[in-house]
Amino acid sequence: MDQQETIQLPIAVLSGLFKNCLVDLKNPDTASNKPETPTTENLASGPVDTVVFSQAEGKALLSQQLDFLHNIMKACKLEKKDYTIITNKQADFSDYQSTYGQFKQKQLILFGIDPAAIGLPINFPHFQVQSFQQVRYLAAPTLEAIEVDKALKMQLWQCLKQLYPS
Repeated sequence: MDQQETIQLPIAVLSGLFKNCLVDLKNPDTASNKPETPTTENLASGPVDTVVFSQAEGKALLSQQLDFLHNIMKACKLEKKDYTIITNKQADFSDYQSTYGQFKQKQLILFGIDPAAIGLPINFPHFQVQSFQQVRYLAAPTLEAIEVDKALKMQLWQCLKQLYPS
């Protein structure tokens, strides 16, 4: 019995177990009494209709970006239980296969992330709905870019109407 068994839990599971308890020992100055914004928002434990991958500068999306994204999903008539948001800073969900393995999503939306960055073997431009292995993909510019540009908002809305017909 010289072998040692190790189990690695995804960051999302650990953060769910220890929501306000984890402290960064490498940077003790960042520890405070205020809970830090989680890396994931609304992370589901099982199947969801939609997974949103978004580019984030820090550990999490800014609250303004998160509100904008929630409003987008609400306009698509999705409730929070129907989708999960993952940032590019989450190594455990860095590819489309591991994401599908956990969430079994029907749609995956990329904001500011290139399809090749998550290991998709197909490349497609922004605002083009693309199907691959029973999942529909949509790539778009960053949330910051879309939020301030009316033309980009319109292009996004046209694509979202294809993903979520009323």
